[in-house]
Amino acid sequence: MQLIRPSSFPFPLHSVTVLHGDTLLQDDRFGVCAAGGPHRMFSISKSFTSLAIGALAAEGRLSLRDTIASFFPEYMPEQPHPWLTQMTIEDLLTMRTCYKSTTYKLDMRAHWVASFFRTPPDHRPGQLFRYDTSASHTLAALVRKLTGQTVLDYLRALYLDAIGFSREAYFLTDPFGCELGGSGLVCTPEDLLKTAVFLRSLYNGTWDRTAFPDHAFMERYAEYVRSAMSYHVSTVQEGKTLDECMGYGYMFWRIRDGVMMYGMGGQYVVFYPEQDLLFVTTADTQAVQGGGQLLLDAIRSAAVSVCGEEAFRSGGADAGAEVSGAAGASDAGAAVCGASVDPSLYGTYRLAPNAAGFTGLSIDDTALRIDAEQTSYSFLYGRNTPVRSVDPLCGQPLFGQAYPQPDGSLYLYVQIVGDYVGSLHFLLRASDGCITLSIRRFEETLFPAFDGFFEGTRA
Repeated sequence: MQLIRPSSFPFPLHSVTVLHGDTLLQDDRFGVCAAGGPHRMFSISKSFTSLAIGALAAEGRLSLRDTIASFFPEYMPEQPHPWLTQMTIEDLLTMRTCYKSTTYKLDMRAHWVASFFRTPPDHRPGQLFRYDTSASHTLAALVRKLTGQTVLDYLRALYLDAIGFSREAYFLTDPFGCELGGSGLVCTPEDLLKTAVFLRSLYNGTWDRTAFPDHAFMERYAEYVRSAMSYHVSTVQEGKTLDECMGYGYMFWRIRDGVMMYGMGGQYVVFYPEQDLLFVTTADTQAVQGGGQLLLDAIRSAAVSVCGEEAFRSGGADAGAEVSGAAGASDAGAAVCGASVDPSLYGTYRLAPNAAGFTGLSIDDTALRIDAEQTSYSFLYGRNTPVRSVDPLCGQPLFGQAYPQPDGSLYLYVQIVGDYVGSLHFLLRASDGCITLSIRRFEETLFPAFDGFFEGTRA
């Protein structure tokens, strides 16, 4: 049976494996990969790094609330920024770091792990998601520091060897010999399937008590795996496809009705826990814009053909969440809504000095206002339908709609439709009397300063 066929895609599909319960429905290798062998899995590596961190937590060798800076004093600047010293291991796992981008890419000649501690931070940690591969790179270095082993060797001793994970698998390293904990895993699709089956048994509580006699550790580890696969933070502002907007756990992505280990180019391990269904794919979608979503849509269609449409909620990160049709037109692709607004968000804030020249903001249940040195911008918004306002500088019509997120943040999607066409994406989260605002702009002419992170304190 071929539930997913290579001829369906404008890119090379390398392998597909589908497991329903204990029944193997499809197991194919295609084209140049027909003979099998190892494959670069890219950001699926992040999930393996997360699994190693979870094992260390289950062994009691660290807590997710520990600050990452406390483990790397050798890389700390003489006068570290408070945001750096506040950043926890959990912040790295959820990609709520204090950085707007991967730190080692700013200067790849400098030590990659050290860059995570020596790069000036952009915003408070623990607030908003921003994809950051240096977080997983640093966590892989932490595994090595605490165990003296690589991520794979540490996991091999715990369970990878027991489940038959290949001895030939490895992680690529950076120029300084550190594992590429965010992108360097090279293994076989069979390795991914064996790992997925084991994780499924932990998630469901059906793991083999005979093969793993340390039951107390395994129960703690299973709890971590379930948490890692759960929704922790909104990804709606960052996601470029529908499934990327459903939220993030501990380096596992939430998708429609399921969970995913996600690697660039179509390297996917997709879990549908309620349907007891697993998909593993390898591919190269990089040359095709939107190719990843084409493959994910095919996976979902295959899942529906196996289990029936009634087996799926067609929902978002949590039971009862829904995908907003209006935000589905945005560059992010969709918004997960169904949550209520955190009332602590509303109020007036003074913004810290910033390159955009913004001095303050205020937000209530109808509008976001941003004050600049020369003018003010007001963005009206509705909850169920877009609300029209006008850009004060160019007179362009704006249409705003807001979507409260399950993590307590508020996503505001503003369409620009007139002489110019584009969108602004605001994500706000308040805590401890402060607010963090992230803005992303998709329009080539208007609102040039509307991009980046902004921090404020309640006025």
